Amino acid sequence: MDIALIYTDEDNEAFGPRSISAVLKEAGYRTRLILMKSKEKIYSGPVLEDVNQLAAEADVIGISCFSRASEKAIQILEHLRPLGKVRVWGGIHATLNPEACVDHADVVCRGEGEGFMLELAEKLSTGGNWRDIANAAYRENGRTVLNGLRPLIADLDELPLMDYSFDDEYRLKNGRLVRVLPSSGGSEPISFNGTRGCDFDCTYCSNARLKELACSSGRYARAVSVTKLIEHAENLKRRFPGAKCFDFFDEDFCARTPEQIRQFSEAYTRRIGLPFGCMVSPLRMSEEKMDLLVKAGLWRINVGVESGSERTKKEIYNRCMSNEAVLRAVRIINKYPHVVPYYFFIIGNPYEERDDLNTTVRFIGNLPPPFFLRTYNLVFIPGTLLYQTAVKDGTIGGIQDSGFELDFVGGLNYRRHTWKKKNLYLNGLLYLMSGKITRRRLGLVPRPWLGALLRPGTVAFHERNTVFIRCLILLKLQAFRLRALAAIVLKRLFNDPTSIYDLKNHVVSLVKKSRPAIQTTRTGHPNSTKFQERDGGHFTTRNGNFSPHTEPNTPIPPCTPPINSGCSPVK
Repeated sequence: MDIALIYTDEDNEAFGPRSISAVLKEAGYRTRLILMKSKEKIYSGPVLEDVNQLAAEADVIGISCFSRASEKAIQILEHLRPLGKVRVWGGIHATLNPEACVDHADVVCRGEGEGFMLELAEKLSTGGNWRDIANAAYRENGRTVLNGLRPLIADLDELPLMDYSFDDEYRLKNGRLVRVLPSSGGSEPISFNGTRGCDFDCTYCSNARLKELACSSGRYARAVSVTKLIEHAENLKRRFPGAKCFDFFDEDFCARTPEQIRQFSEAYTRRIGLPFGCMVSPLRMSEEKMDLLVKAGLWRINVGVESGSERTKKEIYNRCMSNEAVLRAVRIINKYPHVVPYYFFIIGNPYEERDDLNTTVRFIGNLPPPFFLRTYNLVFIPGTLLYQTAVKDGTIGGIQDSGFELDFVGGLNYRRHTWKKKNLYLNGLLYLMSGKITRRRLGLVPRPWLGALLRPGTVAFHERNTVFIRCLILLKLQAFRLRALAAIVLKRLFNDPTSIYDLKNHVVSLVKKSRPAIQTTRTGHPNSTKFQERDGGHFTTRNGNFSPHTEPNTPIPPCTPPINSGCSPVK
């Protein structure tokens, strides 16, 4: 049996489809991965024809996406309907909104897809009835049938490594679907997620609702063992020997115990030896954990703060995380100056008042620099607790007014939804502050100006007259795009995806390396030793020129193993 797995989101990690593909292959089924990353709102005619041609050979067609790409998923599902294949819609959007999805697919998968797809393939292979499969949702006689949920996968170690074989994988390139040719080159970061679920119940996040659905199906937050994590990392390193670092996508890497992190640190240093980035919660941060991660090669750390307002965090986001806990974590991180910290904050929230935003701006201004501020444009993700609240109190009318289509990392996009325009000046100021924070500036905002910009009279005036802040938001958006293009050029020029983090020091190190004999004569030791001593010796000597700081307002480098040896068009 042949199974096509399609992914419509704007990345090529596709952790879900890759995991399902690996499980199906292990059971003897043939799979084809079709990754349709695109910034366009809908796909073009030629792309749809390519999908049709690739999916026509399959017996089952599965499609997965988040809410942002759900319209494109519907476009593909409807386009493929005439093929008469069994069409399955899974992923977070379908799990949280099955009633809105069942009209576009033969069956919707609610929850984890590995066991569901395996059982579906077995049923179809033997002529059995798939309508009794756990996790299935479908339309029957005009009503939506929601089957019970299957138990969550208790032991993630039982799953095979996600499918990065590239033996039958297609991606969008220059407006057409092209085949990825197997290769082992490239220097892009390797992406991996060793956990599922999250222990927290933030209202804006899908995890809180997913946890509610799975409450009787087993422990929601799970992780692979350290042994299996290192085993997978070794396999991926062999698969991509040119990669310069790992990016771990765990919701909270510090959810592991100190002993587990100690085991990881020792094994990762010995068997992997590449720098890595990860995300952590301030509540789980400790000096012991941080020291172990740094020794293992930590070079970038992402921290979700979301707001400096205690009211916003507790009453709106259900985040029991005090500012003091955040400051404690910041102080720990600052003990390692070569580690790049990214602090995440949410903007564009209509439930926040001026005092909340004012407090957040001042809180960011009081965090010790240097660090990087990343702002996320709030989206009422359909099906989440905050979405349900917004619909109930009339803030939004439903899915179409939720902002689901917005790129939440693409800037303060406020034009399409009236609820985005509340407190536009202060939200715009926070957006202008995103980027590199130093002693002199907060993103594009000079630090000495902050007090004047927050005066009550100034705030009131610019909330009434928004022309100035709207122009600055537009300017910031354009600057962001230009810096993103510049980052691409620099990475190609220097053949190092991290060169954008400190261009000056990167160029200096290259110049020094080009004259090793002269420098050794003058200093008595190689440049690499000097570089190692300056940066703490945790990662620079293993990769030569891994530089710790980024240009302001550039996106975090992508974490997708690249198409390394070219592509062949769909035949």
